[in-house]
Amino acid sequence: MNKDNPKILLVGAGAVGTYFCGRLAQAGAKVSAVSRSDYDVAKDAGYDIKSIDGDFIFKPENVLRSSDEYADKPDYLVVAMKSLPELNIPEIIKGAVSPETSIVLIQNGIYIEKDIASAFPDNELISAVAFIGVTRIRPGFVEHKGAGRLEMGIYPKGKSDKLRALNELFEKAKVNCEIVDDIEEIRWRKEVWNVPFNSISVLGRADTKMIVSNPVTLELARNMMTEVCAVAEANGHKLSDSIIDDNINYTIEYPAYKTSMLVDFENGRPIEKESILGHVIKAAEDKNISVPHLESVYALLNLLDNKIVRP
Repeated sequence: MNKDNPKILLVGAGAVGTYFCGRLAQAGAKVSAVSRSDYDVAKDAGYDIKSIDGDFIFKPENVLRSSDEYADKPDYLVVAMKSLPELNIPEIIKGAVSPETSIVLIQNGIYIEKDIASAFPDNELISAVAFIGVTRIRPGFVEHKGAGRLEMGIYPKGKSDKLRALNELFEKAKVNCEIVDDIEEIRWRKEVWNVPFNSISVLGRADTKMIVSNPVTLELARNMMTEVCAVAEANGHKLSDSIIDDNINYTIEYPAYKTSMLVDFENGRPIEKESILGHVIKAAEDKNISVPHLESVYALLNLLDNKIVRP
């Protein structure tokens, strides 16, 4: 692998994937992208990214319709697709995975790595958690409005030379990126925010500012956060005592933002209710933890998600 110019294949060229891989391309990586809905625009003009950290155009080396079309062997295969039960990600990416490929997951939720780890036991698996406010506004156009950092580690635990090399490339691209020993704990920390704000935003058709400005929905968010923390602790991840207040205060100061789940719902796309919320409820059931707020919200999300017509 050329450390300064690694070959990267992005599978899932939505807002998060195009932003972070676009930054890697700025740092010298040779990035190709698998794109479906944006294929024509991306192949012609690339991705127009409007960012609080500087606007730029991300023009992949190759724009492909499937990973099977990738003619080389990627050093890193970045999966930034939505984490949905109906998507068989190992099947989608297997055509491009070589023995030397490190698979990088930039996805929401907990326990999302198991299928990949099982399908590719001999490949290094890097799990990454993104903290960013970024939205695909229209084909080929992405808007980055807040945050923009990554925490990543080897799944299930550990570090490696390729992980360090990827981190250095992100730092070269001026992306705040931190290597962590226990990525599962980081995923639980993000769930404290993701679970309430994504869920409530869909049920209330509300951005984050609307949720924290309403005492009733703010209290619901706090109760949901409390339940997530209890489930995390029961599963071996004791989170900080201040994490709920920290998340609420952060959101109060954050620009009004439509969550990814709300954007998907408004555009008639399936929502990540399982990876973000359902997996937490299953983890609670396994440990006999009561989570009435999570269960009630999950039931309502199921009603809405069932109305979405799958492709």
